[in-house]
Amino acid sequence: MRLRSMVSLQKVLIFTTLACLPLAAFYRSSSGEERKIDSLFLELDKKYRIPEAWTVLPFELEDPWKRVKNGPPLTNIINKAKVEWLSRWIANPKKVVPNAKMPNLGLDFEEIKAVIVFLSSISDKQLPQVTWDSFLLKKEDELSSDEYDKMDKIYNNGKGAWGRARCTICHPIKGVGGNVGVGPDLGEITTKINRNWLYDWLGNTKSHFPNTMMAQYRFNDADLRGLVEFVMRDTQFIPEEKDEEEGVKGKSAEQEVNVLTEKEFDNLRKDTAAIEKGRDVVERARCFVCHDVKGISELMPVVEKKRDGLAGFEKLVYEIRCLTCHRIQEKGGSYAPNLTIAGSKIKMTWEKQFLQAPDIIRPLSQQMPKFNLTDDEAKVAVDYIEKNLIVKEGLPKPLEEGSITAEMIAGGEKLFFEKGCNTCHAEGPKGGGVVGPNLQTVGDRLQTGYLFYHLKNPQRANPQGVEPNFGLSDDELKVLVAFLVDHVTRKEGK
Repeated sequence: MRLRSMVSLQKVLIFTTLACLPLAAFYRSSSGEERKIDSLFLELDKKYRIPEAWTVLPFELEDPWKRVKNGPPLTNIINKAKVEWLSRWIANPKKVVPNAKMPNLGLDFEEIKAVIVFLSSISDKQLPQVTWDSFLLKKEDELSSDEYDKMDKIYNNGKGAWGRARCTICHPIKGVGGNVGVGPDLGEITTKINRNWLYDWLGNTKSHFPNTMMAQYRFNDADLRGLVEFVMRDTQFIPEEKDEEEGVKGKSAEQEVNVLTEKEFDNLRKDTAAIEKGRDVVERARCFVCHDVKGISELMPVVEKKRDGLAGFEKLVYEIRCLTCHRIQEKGGSYAPNLTIAGSKIKMTWEKQFLQAPDIIRPLSQQMPKFNLTDDEAKVAVDYIEKNLIVKEGLPKPLEEGSITAEMIAGGEKLFFEKGCNTCHAEGPKGGGVVGPNLQTVGDRLQTGYLFYHLKNPQRANPQGVEPNFGLSDDELKVLVAFLVDHVTRKEGK
C-alpha cells in the first residue's frame, strides 16, 4: 500500500491489526530466522534413505549450500548500494539488516570511508542505465491524477509478479517471512539500492553473483518495471517513521552513526591514499574469506566453476537454483519436497503444468514460485525427471487399470476418516486440516504405485515428514489408494 491509500485504510487497518495479532505473533516466532537443516532430519534421512536404489545421474549436481564464499562479489558493490547505506552497514550490519550474517568489524569512521573508496576503485563497470518514464521518477504527492493512474497500473503489475514469485519465502520483511533462510531482510531495501540496479539484478541475477542462491526468474520487461515500482514505492520496503519523542529517546540510548555523504564521497573517490588505506583494512579484516575482492582474491583463491557450456536440465537447475529448496541425492535444501525419486512419484503431465503455473498445494507450508518457464524448458525438466530421478527397480503397481470398485472406494473413505487423516489433510468438500497437502487432487499429481509405497512407510518415502506410520496391511493400503485416486477418475468422467 502507498501513501495515497493510507488515509482511506486507517479504520480498516485498526480492526485488521487487532484481528491479526495472534497470527502475526505466530509468524514472528516462526520466521525470519536463518534456516538450518536440523540434526534430527539428517539422522532420519540417513536411517531411511535408499541410495543403492537411486539411478546414476548423467552429471554431478551442484549444491548451492556448499558454495565456498557466501557473500556476493564486491567488485561492483558501489553500483548496487548507496554510500550512505554502505557506511551504516559496515559500521553495524545487524542494525541495518536484522538477519545479516556479516560480523561487526569494529571499524572507525575513517576506516569505513577508506573501505568504501577502495571498493569504488575496483569497480569494472558503470551503474546500468535504464530509461524510465519521467513521471515514475517523481514522488507520489508530485504526480498528477493521470500520472498516478499510470504509475498505479505498473505498480499493481509488479505486486502481482512479486506474489507469483513468492519472494517472501526467501526474504523476510521487517522480520516476517524468509522461511528458507537464504535472503536478506528487505524491510528497508529502498535506503540501499536504486531502481536502475534493481532492474538489472532482477533481469539477470547470475551476471552479478554467479553463486547466488536466488533463482533466475524469466521476468519480461513489463514485470521487471512493475517489480521495481512495487519495491521502490510500497511502504513495507521503506523504514518506519519514528515519532519525535521516540527519536529523541533512540538518540540518547545509542551512539549516532557517522554517515558518508555522496558529496564527501565524490571528493574522496580518487584519493590514492584513501584507496590504499581501504585495501589494507579489507585485507586485515579478511573480507576475502566470504567475498571475492578484485585485486586481493589471490590471498584465498577460489576455482570458479565454468558454467558457459551448461545445457538442458543442468543449465535449468543452476539458473532456477532448484536445490536451494529441494534435495536430490543428499545435495540441496530441506524446505521443499525431496526430488530424488520424483520420476517414480509424480505424474509427468501434472508436473509439466505445475512447473509452468504452480498452484498452492501446501497452504501453510512450501509454495513453489512461478519461474516463468517456457514450454520447452518445462519439457526438458520433466523428461530429465522421468528418466533419471527414479527408483531403479521401480515401485509396485497394486492397482491395475479398471480394478477399482465402488466397494474399495467406500472402504478407503471409511479408513481415511477412521485414522484421522483429515486432521492434517483437506479432502474435497468435507474439508479437513491444512498442515499437509490437500488430497482432493492427489490422484492428479501422484502415481498409484508411489501412493501405495508412501502410505506403507511414510518415513521411508519422506524422512523429514510428520505423517505417522499406521502399519496398514496391503489390503487396507489398496482401498485407501483407491479412495484417493477416485477423485480424478470422477473428474474425468470415467
